[in-house]
Parts: sequence; structure tokens; C-alpha cells
Amino acid sequence: MHEKTFRYYKKYLAWLPALFVAAAIFYFSAQPADVSTEMSDGVTTLLLKIAEAVGLLELSPNLVGRLCEQLSTPVRKCAHITEYMILHVTILFGLYQWSEDVKVNRVQWLKYAWIMTVVYAMTDEVHQLFVQGRAGRISDVLIDSIGVTIITVLLWKKRQK
Repeated sequence: MHEKTFRYYKKYLAWLPALFVAAAIFYFSAQPADVSTEMSDGVTTLLLKIAEAVGLLELSPNLVGRLCEQLSTPVRKCAHITEYMILHVTILFGLYQWSEDVKVNRVQWLKYAWIMTVVYAMTDEVHQLFVQGRAGRISDVLIDSIGVTIITVLLWKKRQK
């Protein structure tokens, strides 16, 4: 394949990971509240079983239920942070592939990726307004933005070195 043709396709294909992650986030956000809670509790239960298997905890069936209730919100919020960190990295990858051709300063692509990811978080919360039992919350956008900001700051610091 000709080098110029390869570069052309590479720029477009570089967006596939971001599109895949955005679609996954959309899918999870489209789940009604009871389904979402069930998935979240399943993840929490799995984490508790792993902790028990490696000797960090001794769990009785009653304790698992109580811990699931107590850990539900932190697990959900950590999932938000993680999924938006991943989305942010995939958007950075896509922008990075374009930055060579459009002569965008690398600091600019950090800024653009941050904006694109946070705007997606906002639209995700609007989407949840139309899902049974779900709500769109500004606080969730702020939580989603934590992961985005962590990645941005780490890359900014690395760039300064």
C-alpha cells in the first residue's frame, strides 16, 4: 500500500477506539436504573469475591449484601471515572493521528480532547434524562471529568519535562 494512502486511512481508523468506547458508554447509559443497579451490584460482588479469594476479607452471605449496599455508589463513580479516562485516551489517540497533518500544537490537542470528552459526558447525562429511572446530573459530569483531568494533567506534566 502506498505510504500516503496508508496515512490517510490510519487517520480515520484511529477514531475507531474512541467510537467503540463512546458506544459502550451510550449502551450502559441506556440501561434502565434497575438493570444498571443489578450490573453494578454484580461488579461489586465480583470485587468482594476476589478480595475474599486473595485473603483480604472473610465474607458471610449477610456481609456481602451489606457491603454491596455500602460500596454501590463508590463502585459506580469509579466506573464513571474509569470509562471517561479510557474515552479520553482514545480521543487523544485519534487527535494525535490528525495533529501531524493539521499542524496542531500538542498542547492544543490536549485541550481539544479534554473538551470533546467533557462535552460527551454532558450529552450522556442529557441522554439519561430519557432513560427509565435514570437522571442527568451535573455532579456525574464533574465525576466523569475527574478521570479526564487526571490524564490531561499527567500528560501536561510529562510534556513539560
